[in-house]
Amino acid sequence: MNCKPDEVQATCFDKPGLAILLSGIVCLATVGLAGAEQARMPLLMPDDFGELCAVSWRVELGVLDKNNPLIEGDMPWDAGGVMSHGTVLRDPIDGLWKAWLVCTPPEEMMESSRASLPSALVEWLATVAPEETKGVSSFNHFHRRVCYFQSTDGVHWTRPKLSNSSFGDHDKTNIVFGGPEGIAQYASVIVDPANREWPYEMFVLFPNMSRALGGEAPSGLCRYRSRDGKQWQRVGGPIKGPFTSDVCYVYRGENGGYVGYFRLVRHEDKSGHVPPYEGNPARTNYRVFSPDGEHWTDTEIIMKRDERDHRDTQYMECVPHKVKGGYLGMVTMYHPITQTLDLRLAASRDGRKWWFPDRRPCLANPPLGDYGGGMIWQCKDLIVQDNTLYVYYSGSEGIHRAIWDTRARGLKQVGLESVITEGSGILPFNGALCRAGWRFDRMYALASSVGGPTIGTAVTKPQELKGKQLRVNLVTRPPKKSTEPEFDEGYMQVELLDSQGEPMAGFTREDCALLRGDHQALQVKWTGGDRCPDEAKKARFYLKRAFLYGFEFSPP
Repeated sequence: MNCKPDEVQATCFDKPGLAILLSGIVCLATVGLAGAEQARMPLLMPDDFGELCAVSWRVELGVLDKNNPLIEGDMPWDAGGVMSHGTVLRDPIDGLWKAWLVCTPPEEMMESSRASLPSALVEWLATVAPEETKGVSSFNHFHRRVCYFQSTDGVHWTRPKLSNSSFGDHDKTNIVFGGPEGIAQYASVIVDPANREWPYEMFVLFPNMSRALGGEAPSGLCRYRSRDGKQWQRVGGPIKGPFTSDVCYVYRGENGGYVGYFRLVRHEDKSGHVPPYEGNPARTNYRVFSPDGEHWTDTEIIMKRDERDHRDTQYMECVPHKVKGGYLGMVTMYHPITQTLDLRLAASRDGRKWWFPDRRPCLANPPLGDYGGGMIWQCKDLIVQDNTLYVYYSGSEGIHRAIWDTRARGLKQVGLESVITEGSGILPFNGALCRAGWRFDRMYALASSVGGPTIGTAVTKPQELKGKQLRVNLVTRPPKKSTEPEFDEGYMQVELLDSQGEPMAGFTREDCALLRGDHQALQVKWTGGDRCPDEAKKARFYLKRAFLYGFEFSPP
């Protein structure tokens, strides 16, 4: 499918009530921080503008794949949930889609969970999860295993039979870690085609209860290498440093080394709201760097709840993707009041300071009981193919912790409800692998904050525009239903300003024809020509029922 610069083509995920997802041709980025530049205009952010008036940001919603769920648990070791907490990528070596995901066996009745655990783990639990919490907490997460899946198209997946670990009567399974090694989760896989001998690398977390299960791997974040992505050899760990959380992803840096994104609980933050059934306050995102994967810098906070967030908002995973001019990011947002997780879109120039075009989710939860109705846990990498950005995620049918359970030690009356007074443990994460997509060059846009006939304006910061041409990525709204033709039809106009902020003759708003329709890279023209005059320093955009997804000044 070929796409001309000023032409769009559509692919529909056939999900009722959701918009059509538009796609074109771009090259594939297989690694979140080191992917090739894609066919899109530079990242659009507030720092592009010096003046904004009556404008705001429109974020597009993810479109669910019509094939969801892509992987449901149906084996004894994964029937309790196919979680993300791992990596999905398209292998640059052989072109196959591959996934390393956390899976758990089924847990039918939670009150019998503790009795089914090894005695050594029961003794360990007595020090961290008292017996009086029995019947409220699940112990399903003590059986987490990293499993390997494979696909030729990213939609239809198989379970290759490996000799790594047996399970019950199954001598061969797709289990990679989680047998004698201990509990395993958060598998960050990196592929380096230039490394002919050991092209696959993995950072995987073995939580501190792994030793209680007799696990062979040390507790903590460990480092492995592989020739084929299936059989792994430990080469380092547990890594000393900031990785004390159970939520962390590791990437290769743009200029070498490694970058880690993870979350920690900020107990010192007392300003937020923590419901009685929630055990932790103020989950916050951090970033670290390492030149060699072993020695890490001090942590730096990159995302935390601020005055624009609801006071119960907490941050889980930040998954970045390199684009022209910065990074796009998907952030897993945790809402303790409802014990749900959804996704929010973010952008950054440097991967450290992040901005949210909108504080509402770009991928929201469906009703409870549907996949994603409780929690949306995203995988490590965002993947771009055919001008579509995909996020692979585990959609959980249920919520994070129990809110109502009469077996709890204490209850609190809230209105007409009795809620648990002490958060302890988590519920089983009965989920399935799903994916959602966005048109890659139209993740979010600048639009009028009023709508209708009211025009919003945006003036760029000063820059040298001499001889350059302006192209825009825009969509305008159709006319209203009216007896008057073209009534309130959307449009955009652009005028060029000199160093004093004055419109330039031949390049004023009146000299720019109304820009209408759906255009991926429309060249703006004025009566004075299509190239910026020598004295041009700024551009002023006029938006009436129009969405500006991007713009670029470039040589002819």
